[in-house]
Amino acid sequence: MKSYLAITALAIAAAAVAPSQAQAQSFVQVKEWDVYVDLPTRFAYVKTPTGWTFVRQLDEAQMDHLHPTTLTALLPREQPEIHYAHPAMELSPRVMALRAGGTRVAANPAGARAQ
Repeated sequence: MKSYLAITALAIAAAAVAPSQAQAQSFVQVKEWDVYVDLPTRFAYVKTPTGWTFVRQLDEAQMDHLHPTTLTALLPREQPEIHYAHPAMELSPRVMALRAGGTRVAANPAGARAQ
């Protein structure tokens, strides 16, 4: 009985420590010696075993001929939808229809009378 409880406790502990495959990562996976170019500043960096190292600022001609494996973003693309933690925070079907239709409704239309 004790061994069964010990095995169960170890399995639960391992499951709690191991990251879930379904979890989205908050950054792009990079390998050593990957090159990253910051597009607004044109600064080039290399990922070395000790960390990121600044190389230089690229000129326009070099920016036009970046290698296909060059990283230009270290964060994943943002999701078009926001997934809320609680169902009560989700948008109502009425609000979703209004946003999809592109129509705007005034809070108090000019022709409406207060009763």
